[in-house]
Amino acid sequence: MSESKTMEKLNDSELENVAGGLLFYAGDVDGADNGRPWEVIDNYNGGVVRRFSNYDDAWNYARSFGSNPDNVREVKWDELQWIRNGRR
Repeated sequence: MSESKTMEKLNDSELENVAGGLLFYAGDVDGADNGRPWEVIDNYNGGVVRRFSNYDDAWNYARSFGSNPDNVREVKWDELQWIRNGRR
């Protein structure tokens, strides 16, 4: 892929199709990164997109994925496992 193609910015409708945006606090999970307990989670498969040290940074990053209502919605452990098991 050419460099100009990789540097293209997504328009709003393309951004809506990017997975990501759920927020999960992993500070209570064994083995979690205590320095970065806030995780932005892929809306579709439950994978960790990125970790943050505070809620505000995680929220701002999650919001960057568009206006999907799931973006910036905090989920608990049970719902995260449900998503990861393909039940979404």
